Formats: sequence, C-alpha cells, structure tokens
Amino acid sequence: MPKRAAISHNIAEDLAVVGSGLLKMFDKGENAIMLPYRSILFVCDANTCRSPMAEAMLKKMLSGFEGVAREVKVCSAGVAPSARDDSDVTFDVRFLLKEEGIDVEGMRSKDLKRHRELLEEADLVLTMSQEQKRRVHQFPEADGKGIYTLKEFVGEAGDIVDPFGRGDSAYVQCKDEIKRCLGKLITRLLPDTSQQ
Repeated sequence: MPKRAAISHNIAEDLAVVGSGLLKMFDKGENAIMLPYRSILFVCDANTCRSPMAEAMLKKMLSGFEGVAREVKVCSAGVAPSARDDSDVTFDVRFLLKEEGIDVEGMRSKDLKRHRELLEEADLVLTMSQEQKRRVHQFPEADGKGIYTLKEFVGEAGDIVDPFGRGDSAYVQCKDEIKRCLGKLITRLLPDTSQQ
C-alpha cells in the first residue's frame, strides 16, 4: 500500500501537496483523477445538529457528480464530553433536510471518543467551531491530519453556531450557512470533475 503524504495544519501547504500529486488517487484506467481527499469527517458537539447536516448535505451534493466523486466517504461524529452514541438527529434538522430532499431518519449519532477509527480513516476533518477543532487535536489519531473549522477551510472566519434551543430561525440560518460553505468546499474536493 503506498504511503500517504503527511497533512500539515496549513491550508495553503495542504493544497500544495495536493497539487504535487502526493495524495491518494482513484485509478479509473485512462481517466485517473486526482482527488485531494477520499474521506471527510465532520465534527460538532453531540452529532445531532450541525455535523449530521453537513454530512447529509455533502453526500447529496456529491451524488450529483459522476464517477469518483461518489466514492468520497463522508461521515460525522460528536466530540463534546456530552456526546453519546445512538441518539437521534434533532427533529428540526430532520425537518429542514427533508425540505432539501434528504431523509436522515436512520441516521444515529456517534461519539468520536468511542469511534476513533473515523478519525484514523479521515483525510480531512472539518469541525463547526474552534473549540471542537481544539478537542479533536487532543486525540492521538489526529496527528498528521488536516483539521480545520469548516468556515476556515473555505476561507471564511468564525464558527458555525449551534442552533440547539435557539428557535426555528437559528436552525434555518445554520443550515443555510453550512450549505453555502459546502458549495465552496466542493470546488476544493473536486477540482477536475464536472457536475451532471
């Protein structure tokens, strides 16, 4: 198995590594396409609001592309001390995603402390806040990983604020903010593919 290039903690350096062709490649015969990341992990506090929204929406976006884009693994987990396995995604998130044509009825939360294999397998880790980023860096499995906030990775400042307990408009704003950032993320994930 070829050795993977180390990922720095600097977006510009990571993109330079990608450009030099050192990261994993999907081999599709004559049409081999270089993808910078094959496995993406979204992280929030409890994995019941923001990170499952990001996971579900990115999966839907990737399904609109041909070929290797559909092979990118996307998952999510919670990193707060209160994170638990097997909790439901919140009703508000299920409702908002249903409006986007996404069904998450079977989606269950994962506690990153108990599912460190998700971190081991990830090429790119995107958190919703700086505090979550700090917590992820404390795991030994985080060594050598590209770990950023979602907004930081797409060139924006600030955190994506937790909508829990803040009313319907906070959930809508959160979903729209994540969706906007994912649109920017796609151009970094799939530099050489075209949408169908």
